[in-house]
Amino acid sequence: MTSTTLAPVADASQAGQGANSAYRTDDRVKARVLAGVRERFLLESPDVPIIDALFEDLESILGQDADLEAARVSELTPRLHAVFRRVMYVARQHPHSGIRPATVEAYRSLLVERFPPVFLPALAHLRRLAMAVSDLLDELLEDMP
Repeated sequence: MTSTTLAPVADASQAGQGANSAYRTDDRVKARVLAGVRERFLLESPDVPIIDALFEDLESILGQDADLEAARVSELTPRLHAVFRRVMYVARQHPHSGIRPATVEAYRSLLVERFPPVFLPALAHLRRLAMAVSDLLDELLEDMP
């Protein structure tokens, strides 16, 4: 992914103004998404810091040594899907979130896909979901201070 420095929109009155307005990000939107993700994880495991838990989940799914069993796939899928839904909702509702519309469109079908009941298709689904969350968070967090 290329790194681009984007100026945040200073206030709502500046939204939509200027040649690069479609590419500006809103740090408040990013903060709301991260707060929502944090809240979700705190409800499930209050003793684990949110971002650490999320990135540990992504590493356990996508990492070089990833070796998941059926029970772990069943545990991770709904949790990761909740994060995915939250980030997708914000990306679609707040065009200045920093997430590109093309990225949202590329992963939109995961919103309605059922979780497969058989292990190998379920694992493949979880890996697609993890890639989507990783890509969305990369774009969302790209210009965070």
